[in-house]
Amino acid sequence: MEIVADRIGKAAIMAAISSRDEEAVIKLQLAERTNWKIGITYVTGRRADIEKDFVKSIVACALNAHVVRHRPDEIHGVIHAGLECLQGLSSSVIAESNMKLKVALVSDGHWVAVAAHGESAFHPITNHERIGFGVMHI
Repeated sequence: MEIVADRIGKAAIMAAISSRDEEAVIKLQLAERTNWKIGITYVTGRRADIEKDFVKSIVACALNAHVVRHRPDEIHGVIHAGLECLQGLSSSVIAESNMKLKVALVSDGHWVAVAAHGESAFHPITNHERIGFGVMHI
């Protein structure tokens, strides 16, 4: 069964949860859509540090990967989608917990989606998966 990345939110989630090989397939699917752009980055560290740096990291990724243009309205959309994604990821995580996240951003020129998937742990035996997601118009 082939799963098609036919919506930007779905594409962002698929990319965030993908392995490197799966990521390559998703990027090929998105390359067929000329107005769709994707950026992927990794964010790791203590939750408190991630909360301080997450938005800066995803804005830099969005600009470097040309997911959005360097315009206030488009950057504003990335910030809001990113904050929504971060809230889903970290709302019940202890500040000293470590997190390791793969973050994917996808835009179709009108909307931007941010999805992050990874692990959090206060102690190695408490390691478990987390996912966050946000979408905003640009």
